[in-house]
Amino acid sequence: MMMRNDKPSVSVIVPVYNASSTLERCVESILAQTFRDFELILVDDGSNDASPGICRDYSLRDSRVRVLTQPNRGVSAARNLGLENARGDYVAFCDSDDTVRDFWLSSMTAESAKAGMVVCGYNLIRQSDGSREEVTLGHTEIFTDDDVLLETLISRRLLQFVWNKLFSMSVIRDAGLRFDESFKVFEDEHFVLGYVMCIRKVICIPSCAYDYRLPADFMKKYDFGIESFQAVVERIYAITGDRGGIRLPSVVYWYKVALGRYAASHSYAEALPYLKFARRLAMSFRDGPVSHLSVRILPYRVLYRLLRLRNR
Repeated sequence: MMMRNDKPSVSVIVPVYNASSTLERCVESILAQTFRDFELILVDDGSNDASPGICRDYSLRDSRVRVLTQPNRGVSAARNLGLENARGDYVAFCDSDDTVRDFWLSSMTAESAKAGMVVCGYNLIRQSDGSREEVTLGHTEIFTDDDVLLETLISRRLLQFVWNKLFSMSVIRDAGLRFDESFKVFEDEHFVLGYVMCIRKVICIPSCAYDYRLPADFMKKYDFGIESFQAVVERIYAITGDRGGIRLPSVVYWYKVALGRYAASHSYAEALPYLKFARRLAMSFRDGPVSHLSVRILPYRVLYRLLRLRNR
């Protein structure tokens, strides 16, 4: 077994906040990996339940487990603390309410020499009804064209998360990449897009190695902060340019969700810059002549009123 002072191949970072009900199953699934050369960094983000004790117990039982603590500052700050202390050549992330299959790390590390980032599939488990869905391309594909990468992986719901990926620590450190701690949502996608801007190849593998548990109250739980999402879209523009022709209608859809919630509680004058940005998006990333037609052609004030009505 790897000793504490040895340099691991992979650092696995798990932010922990009041996760006592799910933390043990999460940690057990990580420690059961067939790939053994990793360290597990549990970052306690100021928990006030039994989580700190659970973290401490695992660090005493397994030399691969390290525990970091900080006052409650949020998931992005917790991940940043993990990155600052990671010793591996690669880094992977896991959320404390999810679990991984025993081939999660082995499936990604086997492909790590072929591209700057490895993307695997995942199992979407809807906690509202217990249904399961495999989210995967179903085959291995290497992407060298950024437009194709974004069109494919965003539409297939594979790019937006950090936990189904293996990242190079040297890329992260050389580029000074960090999670934006001001974000309450979309911090994953913002980080991934920043990373994509620094590499030339991405490999996507079919293995569904991560079990993602979608909360039953997903649409109510997240505020879909419009400024955070706009920062995400600006990174997409930085990658693709503003030439249009890229088919990313889901990006327009989620921006409309954020814009609708913003419009419901803000004046027309306050919403107008975001309405204009929505039109820019719909012109750039639509999929077909009628895709997001209302955003493209309606007067801004009419669009504003429609969005307010839908979000009352």
